[in-house]
Amino acid sequence: MSYIDKDPNNQELLAELLLSVYFPNVKSWNASYGSFFSRNYSGDLRSVHADTNTVTLSRNGLYDILPEKMFFDVDELRFRESRDLAQRIDEIYEEEKNIKDYFMPFDSFFFNQSCHYHAMAAQLIDDEAKWLLKLLFDYDIDAEENPYVKQMAPLLLHVTEIRADLDLIAQILAEILDCKIDYQVNHQDEVLFVVHKRDLSSAEYYAFVKELKPLFDFVTFWFISMEMDCLYKVKDYHQPFILSTERPLVLDYNTHI
Repeated sequence: MSYIDKDPNNQELLAELLLSVYFPNVKSWNASYGSFFSRNYSGDLRSVHADTNTVTLSRNGLYDILPEKMFFDVDELRFRESRDLAQRIDEIYEEEKNIKDYFMPFDSFFFNQSCHYHAMAAQLIDDEAKWLLKLLFDYDIDAEENPYVKQMAPLLLHVTEIRADLDLIAQILAEILDCKIDYQVNHQDEVLFVVHKRDLSSAEYYAFVKELKPLFDFVTFWFISMEMDCLYKVKDYHQPFILSTERPLVLDYNTHI
């Protein structure tokens, strides 16, 4: 079971999209379909086992869309004694499982074709975004080395909607950095973003602060109002004030005078 099928933010997303993001190098999946009845309780992607390349989906498979009379007589359960009926129901469940197992290679083939088409579409969209960034902003995203800036750069195409919206900028930064982001405006001419990153060693803290500089330079240039300065700090407010060789106290990070 993977964490991606437990994240509530993934519940409304198509399985092909999630798999292309989390497992871009997997080219073929063994897909098991769980029927649409489960959609009230789970998202499209019910479970993932990357070690065996198997996925379980909530959608209907071939078995579910073919006529029932191809496999079972709908009248055969009527007027049976309750003891025989219970036994026959168990047999039908077993037969149904065997039929679904038989159709699994076909379901997997169609699912992998769908994954392939979604990957092609994503690549076309990605190529178009690169072309527009170069044409409109003279920005070559392929030449970008900072991983955080590389994630932020495509949003230049929406710069008019994002610029000066500090709440939205903080949300975007939180997604990119995968940590909580707060901000405060000082005297209406300076915004300070606080990046909450816990349990960094002294070396990790200074390396992280250095790695963030290109990102916040980029944000300042493109997304912050011209009349405002933009600053950032990395903080850990949870570190107790205890001298330790394992987690040293770093001034202005986890230690404050």
